[in-house]
Amino acid sequence: MTAPPLTLQWGRERYTLKYDEEDMRDTTLGQFKEVCREVTGVPSTRMKLIFSGATMKDDSSPLASYGIYPGATVKLIGRKEDAEKSAPVTAQDREENALIHKIDDIASHTTDVLSSRMQAYLADAQLYIDQFLSGSLDGLNDGALSEIKSTERKKLDDAYMFINETLMQSLLKIDGIECPPEAEKARQRRRQAVKLLQSWMDQMDRKKESVKQAELTISM
Repeated sequence: MTAPPLTLQWGRERYTLKYDEEDMRDTTLGQFKEVCREVTGVPSTRMKLIFSGATMKDDSSPLASYGIYPGATVKLIGRKEDAEKSAPVTAQDREENALIHKIDDIASHTTDVLSSRMQAYLADAQLYIDQFLSGSLDGLNDGALSEIKSTERKKLDDAYMFINETLMQSLLKIDGIECPPEAEKARQRRRQAVKLLQSWMDQMDRKKESVKQAELTISM
């Protein structure tokens, strides 16, 4: 399964950042601060990053050393440069930031709702294949085995339907956000969000197909 994105929370703003376990080991806090600076505009020297209630201080340490994991939320405290030192925010900038915020809200909400559910589905589907389709429960009589198998299959189908429908609804919401050609950052953020949700949908479909193929194999 593709690792769920890391969430950076800065006040009311939430940003989704694609970091997997390997990235956590290879990226230092100092490098991560530069990424935070790029997305928020807060100078790295004026920001404080907090995870699980503790302030991260050693810029040379990898993110993994702070216990950060894919899908976690890191809080940022800090302010941008003084207004007089910064470029004025135009109406176009405000509109684009609003679009980015809307996209991030949908992606973050979907992650919060589905992250654990998807991991559970993938694990349960593999367990279904291993236990019911490998012959490991052959000691049960046919009636008991059939009843248990039917119950577990329905749980898988219900979980898949919920996750798939939620992903489809989120994709439709993101697709419905109109980003003008000049709003390149918003358009890029929308592409990233769509790519992430589609990759999750592909993983679900592959696992569902593997269950189906296993059932066809055992019935032959």
